[in-house]
Amino acid sequence: MEQTTLQVPGMRCGGCANRIEEAVKHIEGVRRVKADFMAHTVDVAFDSDKLDAAAVRSAIENTGYEVVA
Repeated sequence: MEQTTLQVPGMRCGGCANRIEEAVKHIEGVRRVKADFMAHTVDVAFDSDKLDAAAVRSAIENTGYEVVA
């Protein structure tokens, strides 16, 4: 299992965090996702045999948020 923390500065509220969590948690291989709008971060634990951090990043960007790290 691999873990990554991504910076998502566009999150402004709990609704933003929920939207991102919903988009990411349905990706096959994601074990855990926690978005924190106060810190502007998304922590994701995932099975690196099934996906990579780029797929997680893409899912967040597809919801309309920019990922900067």
